[in-house]
Amino acid sequence: MFSLLRFVGIVSAVIIFLAASAFAAPPAKEFGRLPLIYDAAISPDGTKIAMFANLGGGYGLLVYNETDVGGDPIVVGLPEGVKPQWLKWANEDYILVSVWQNERIGTTPVTAGFLYSMNVETKKIKLLIKPKDILRQYNNDVIDFLEGDPDHILMSFSDDNARAPDVQKVKVATGGYSRVKKGRVSIQEWYTDLTGDVRVGQGRKDTGDGDWYLTIRESLTEKWLKGDDFPGLDADADIRGFTSNPDELIVGRRAGKDTVGLYVYDLSQKSFTRKLFHNEDYDAGGLVLSGDGKEVVGASYVADTPQIELFDQHGSALERLRQKHPAFTVKYIDQSKTGDEILVKLSHASEPGALYLLKGEAGNMSKVGTYRENLPMKDMGRVSVVRYTARDGEKIPAYVTLPPSITDNSQLKNLPFIVLPHGGPYARKQKNFDYFAQFFATRGYGVLQMNFRGSAGYGKKFKDAGRENWVVMQEDVEDGTRWLLDKGYADPKRTCIAGWSYGGYAALIGAIKNPDLYACSISMAGVTDLKDMINDMKKYRFGRISVQNFVLKGFENKDDLKENSPVKRAEELSMPVFIAHGKLDQRVHFDQFKRMKSALKKSSAKVTAIEFKDEDHFLSNEKNRIEFFEELEKFLEKSVGKSEYMTD
Repeated sequence: MFSLLRFVGIVSAVIIFLAASAFAAPPAKEFGRLPLIYDAAISPDGTKIAMFANLGGGYGLLVYNETDVGGDPIVVGLPEGVKPQWLKWANEDYILVSVWQNERIGTTPVTAGFLYSMNVETKKIKLLIKPKDILRQYNNDVIDFLEGDPDHILMSFSDDNARAPDVQKVKVATGGYSRVKKGRVSIQEWYTDLTGDVRVGQGRKDTGDGDWYLTIRESLTEKWLKGDDFPGLDADADIRGFTSNPDELIVGRRAGKDTVGLYVYDLSQKSFTRKLFHNEDYDAGGLVLSGDGKEVVGASYVADTPQIELFDQHGSALERLRQKHPAFTVKYIDQSKTGDEILVKLSHASEPGALYLLKGEAGNMSKVGTYRENLPMKDMGRVSVVRYTARDGEKIPAYVTLPPSITDNSQLKNLPFIVLPHGGPYARKQKNFDYFAQFFATRGYGVLQMNFRGSAGYGKKFKDAGRENWVVMQEDVEDGTRWLLDKGYADPKRTCIAGWSYGGYAALIGAIKNPDLYACSISMAGVTDLKDMINDMKKYRFGRISVQNFVLKGFENKDDLKENSPVKRAEELSMPVFIAHGKLDQRVHFDQFKRMKSALKKSSAKVTAIEFKDEDHFLSNEKNRIEFFEELEKFLEKSVGKSEYMTD
């Protein structure tokens, strides 16, 4: 699956922190290029760096023997169709390499994951876990990297029943393994405490109502108890991990509030004992661990940008870097065993970012490489946080990206605009670098992105309002468009709606329901037929449960589903329409595109329809992604004309 190559190294550009006076719109193809870096990892002793890097349009693995990434690295090429996922040094000699690719079970597209082990000295690469006599989709599910036992990792898989994954202890050098805990079909997730001991199994049945199951091992015995033996701990508890005390389980819960906080459940006392973290406005995210991984020192959450709250007086080089660059997002990537060397990504809403190495107590910073060197900050649009009011009075969080040529708010009048709802739909937009939004901004368009109700992270009320009524999500998008028009920010004759995945669905149904608001509609990998999507979802495990909980509850009946399926109302479209889709899309099946393309023949719309061979939901093939952006630029110029705010 892999091949060894030689490579001269990555050329990196310097991050520009100050705005320049001259702007130049990068060619459309630059937005189609894959990032130069996908993921990176540093060796336990802090002397070597491995990274997934873009090698002329496809990703490969680079291994540098020095942290200044000087000299020629070892390069391992990923073959066509194999996509990077993550990297991790198991020990000084071996790197774990996780990848995925598209496969089919019958005619149903699926994502299959695989884990490789690379010996840095011999340069030999081994598929760590090979599926045997059963079709196993996940061959890269690592439960614990076992920091105290660097020769082994804990993984979740079974050779007998793919639906009942065991806990296996795997030797990273050979792939040999032994079973630690036998699985069962009602358990999909296993959790370890911070010492690496398997303590919790959790999952649900894929029949009936999908009842949840929870089992917990007592710390001082080998006895496994059912969740019912732990009062107040529901079988579907939102388990986040453990504190340094193996009896203290960390659980996400509301505790009478609208948002989710982090609370400690003492397994020995069998009760919740204290609160770790709870923000009144935003749901808690993940846990922040100490450098040695032995202590929980903080919690993360997303406001308009990612935030971290450290407990007590804990501090770090990362925290000092965040304080030094408050306008930038500092993302932790990896660190050495001692924590003296740390890899971070420093980025901004108008800056794709760069990978840096922090060294020593002072946190001396050196650049390892950039992510998108041909999209410099000076040529990107600036991003602002806004809130607009929906028709029922709810405040909707949103972000406006302006063309780089707009340098003063007084210029924000009668601009061509793109309304760009996010995918998911139960995802979350934040103030970060968004190459899709910046593409439109550099073409001279303002861009509005909103977190409509149903979006994650804002608490239960906000989430349920959209998930229990999909029309509310559509109306929140519509109200954002009307806000732009009422304020005079957007030109009513040059405002379009666009999106990817659910965003593509929203772009189509929004244009159908509100033809007076939009001059064109753009849908990449969009859902078009809700009934067909439901049938597709049922082909997967837990699909029927997902259909009931995440789709059907959002509509009143079959007529409501039909009324909100773009393919059933395609003939109503008269504005220019752009649709594109990958033939191997495992998230939104390609037949959604084919049905819509056929249905649009009954409309008066001028249609641009592009299909990509051997392509997934994300346009992971650089050649296809470049074609997408180049064709999209042509479509915009043909549909609404070239914007006067685009800089040459």
